Amino acid sequence: MSTTEENGQAQIGDIVTFTRKKEQWTGKVVPSGCTNSVIVDLRVMEKLPERENSSYLTCVNHKNYHIVSRAAETSVE
Repeated sequence: MSTTEENGQAQIGDIVTFTRKKEQWTGKVVPSGCTNSVIVDLRVMEKLPERENSSYLTCVNHKNYHIVSRAAETSVE
């Protein structure tokens, strides 16, 4: 899987991937007031991994994810 790293931090709408509990997770960055992390919506995954609560949202530190695609690359106008 290729990643996009040229601009560093993910922006709203970007698709990111990260590892948690030895599993690869994927999600879409959603708006938040966080400065050191992003909030990720996991509902883009076909099968959600086992998680501690039923929330579809999770917090991921900037140094713990890779950008798979930018929102501008995936939007259609």
